[in-house]
Amino acid sequence: MADGDFNDKTTSFVIWLQRSGTSVSEKITIADLRQHTAGRGVVAVDNIDEDEELFSIPRSAILTAENSSLDVEVTKQVEDPWLSLILAMICEYQLGQASKWHQYLDILPHEFDTLMYWSEHELKFLNGSAVVNKIGKETANTTFTDTLIPIVRQHAATFKADDLSDVELLSVFHRMGSIIMAYAFDLESTTQPPQGEDDGWEEDSDAGSVLPKGMVPLADMLNADADRNNAKLFYEDDKVVMKTIKTVKKGEELFNDYGPLPRADVLRRYGYVTENYAKYDVVEIPLELVKEVVVEQSVLSKPELESRLEYLEEQGVADDGYDVAREANEDGQIPEELIVLVETLTLPQDGFAKLKKKEKLPEPELSKNSAQLLEQVLMKRQRQYNPPSKQVGSLSITEFDMGGADEDPVGVARARRRHEMASQVIMGEIGVLGEAVASMRKLLEGHDTKRKAENGETSSAQGGKRQRTK
Repeated sequence: MADGDFNDKTTSFVIWLQRSGTSVSEKITIADLRQHTAGRGVVAVDNIDEDEELFSIPRSAILTAENSSLDVEVTKQVEDPWLSLILAMICEYQLGQASKWHQYLDILPHEFDTLMYWSEHELKFLNGSAVVNKIGKETANTTFTDTLIPIVRQHAATFKADDLSDVELLSVFHRMGSIIMAYAFDLESTTQPPQGEDDGWEEDSDAGSVLPKGMVPLADMLNADADRNNAKLFYEDDKVVMKTIKTVKKGEELFNDYGPLPRADVLRRYGYVTENYAKYDVVEIPLELVKEVVVEQSVLSKPELESRLEYLEEQGVADDGYDVAREANEDGQIPEELIVLVETLTLPQDGFAKLKKKEKLPEPELSKNSAQLLEQVLMKRQRQYNPPSKQVGSLSITEFDMGGADEDPVGVARARRRHEMASQVIMGEIGVLGEAVASMRKLLEGHDTKRKAENGETSSAQGGKRQRTK
């Protein structure tokens, strides 16, 4: 977008804010942060104290299904708050300049770096990461086709959709869904801070929240960068208020909070990564991988393995996957459920029989045998990754899914940007696994040292003393 057009849309949006009854502090301004690949952002033009109001927006200016031009009979046809908001946004978008939110909709993005928009070839940059299984594009297409398209066709005049094909509608649905995923808020009705942005609606729309969703103008313009969070949105009866949660110096950017998200999820939901989210990186260890290693290492026969997994499922411990975190993670590096899993799978037959008879689970502490098994699992998980340098090899990045237009500078820049972001995600996850393997080896060294100190008392080495992980 040309600078003039970009700035004109920003100016029109600011005028719209004033007309909508929004109160904005003179200490902030909307800044052009495109040189930092951040689009627009909110920056302090003066020093701001902690707990100082930045802006307040009347609830009537929030774009919701209820506030929109959409007939209530249409919104009643869908119960999911995400789908309701998608329909409302499409309705307003199709109204063009006649929409109450035209100037606001005009500044929302048309292009995204979220994983929903990556080509199959670009997604190969993320080989090894579990995030590629969480995009949910096929699920979204099914929902759009089975639920939303029939509603739009039924109310074609309302949505001005007579000239739109199903393919074009799907494209609009994806755009609105991506905007909601990146920018929408849960609309709390109290003065408590909002829960913030939800997970990607394609996978998590049934995650439990029944709060209505809304697009909050200006509030959604604050970017996020982990610990740089310095502002928070609060809800009041007739308005929402953004306040600082710490002092902000002149020239500093105002940041909202996404929570402790790994970079893979930041990329999936919001289309960017920063080093500040690196400490939240995790790697999913699939249950199937654990089962493979158990069989390969002859820890248990297949029938014995299935018997123990069935017991763990009855006890509510078995899961499809387990997230291993960084060593410094405050919630622990290895989840207790994974420790209980490998402990159960490495128990001798009589030990498991006693446990099952008492309907109990082992303590979440790693013995020597379970640490050895987990080390092998982690090492096999490491081998599922290809370091980014090997992914590209000698192949020119301009050849990646460019449809022959390998001289298109925009396409080349996009592919390079996505490759760089994927590289950060992959190297972060490889680093997480490296730390976890090192922790297992340190644990095993501790077991060996104790055994040697016990001067050959093999009874204590049979399975080893148990040690907790961080």
